[in-house]
Amino acid sequence: MSVGCAGRRRLCRRSIRGLPRLAPVILAALALPFPQPVVAQESSPPLEYQVKAAFLFNFAKFVQWPSDTTRDADEGFVICVFDDEILAQSLDHAVSGKTVEGRVFRVRRLQTLDDTRSCRMLYLGGSDTSRLVALLKSVRTTAVLTVGNAPGFTRQGGIINFIMQDNRVRFEINPEAADRAGLRISSKLLQLATIVRDAAKLENER
Repeated sequence: MSVGCAGRRRLCRRSIRGLPRLAPVILAALALPFPQPVVAQESSPPLEYQVKAAFLFNFAKFVQWPSDTTRDADEGFVICVFDDEILAQSLDHAVSGKTVEGRVFRVRRLQTLDDTRSCRMLYLGGSDTSRLVALLKSVRTTAVLTVGNAPGFTRQGGIINFIMQDNRVRFEINPEAADRAGLRISSKLLQLATIVRDAAKLENER
């Protein structure tokens, strides 16, 4: 179960210091440097959110999206955030002025999931599992990298889920969900993750 570290600055700092040890093979890209220094400031979002925003920034470098000639190249690389304003604010700071494959990062707040066509990445806030399942079904076969922060998110079809492990922010990946979305995740990123399978498939194998 994911445990927030807001207000537990010592544990969060240990989480941040531990990031470089996660990935020797992609140290420079995934752990160093962050898009913006992760430091505790009165006006800054909680450290946990800054770490997650930094991960989201770097996930874009290790996922390959299918070519889509219908997308407007000028719209940039859009990260959509649903139901988590603090994370959206952290992303605003983390990706400001940054690019990936020549596309400028943009953060878009979603009030509903009626229109996710511009989203390359979709962060689904909240922890209501039944609600998240419905949300995931709405984007299940679209070329969108879904990221969450709730128990069971990846087993219900989400692609990446943040978890707390040894007081550090880590993540799970469901490769089957990525395949359904037409996304190719780098083996280097998969090596860092806990691999999770669909809950329905596990039930059928029992």
